[in-house]
Amino acid sequence: MRTVMSDKQRTSILKALKYLILLTVVFIVIYPLVGVFLASFKTKIEYLSTDSMVLPLNWGNFENYKTVLLKGNVITGFANTLFIIFFSCIFSTLLCTMVAYCFTRFEFAGKNYIDKFYMMASFVPSIIVHLIIFKDFAHVGLVNNLFSIVILYSGVDIVSLYLFKQYFNQISVAVDESAIMEGCSYVRVYWNILLPMVKPAIVTACIIKITYIYNDFYTAFLYLPATEKGVMSTVLYRFIGPYSSEWSVIAAGIIVVSLPVFIGFIFAQKYVYKGFSDGAVKG
Repeated sequence: MRTVMSDKQRTSILKALKYLILLTVVFIVIYPLVGVFLASFKTKIEYLSTDSMVLPLNWGNFENYKTVLLKGNVITGFANTLFIIFFSCIFSTLLCTMVAYCFTRFEFAGKNYIDKFYMMASFVPSIIVHLIIFKDFAHVGLVNNLFSIVILYSGVDIVSLYLFKQYFNQISVAVDESAIMEGCSYVRVYWNILLPMVKPAIVTACIIKITYIYNDFYTAFLYLPATEKGVMSTVLYRFIGPYSSEWSVIAAGIIVVSLPVFIGFIFAQKYVYKGFSDGAVKG
């Protein structure tokens, strides 16, 4: 009986420790977000005279949000961001799935070296790449052009590539062979048969891509310096300048910029988890 009680106590302690760690991590993440949210409803004087976790006196104070929406160029930034996300996800999905299809279905000279090259390229700091690409884009007039960002984001990234490779490896080669015996070309096998079968991976890769694009500041700031070409991250940065002393207005701007991706992730998180868990299982 003592041994059983000891095991139960040990299990209870480990369980309590697990939840304590999880709650600590949640608190570290949520605490500053709650502070920013509360600050967005405060006036400038109220913000400076109260602690960050003190509730605002007037929850109906939307003046900070009005300032952000009317003077922050948020609508233009959101439209530009959606444009970049839409075309980048389409082109990136096509290129990544095509490369993954070639890697998993064909044998060719140098295949292993190319595969390793993709892995090595992912470790190269992006700032080194931009030193060359920006000069070339400037020569052909792609600076301050939204398609310059689309081109950069449309490349084959290592995370999406290996995610698609895992999914394609789960699909038996017999499916391809049967389709080819029925008269399908390799293009039709890819487009009509394999691509619909990896929809969970496509959704997962697009969600990861959207999150990265939405949060990427450096690329957009470098290639789209014009105010009217701003995206959500650069819009917030340029908005802070004139309101650098009004932290409650800046807090409202942070909430407005963060809200779309936050809501999007809440609805899409199950697809992300499912995409990675399914892709990790070998067929």
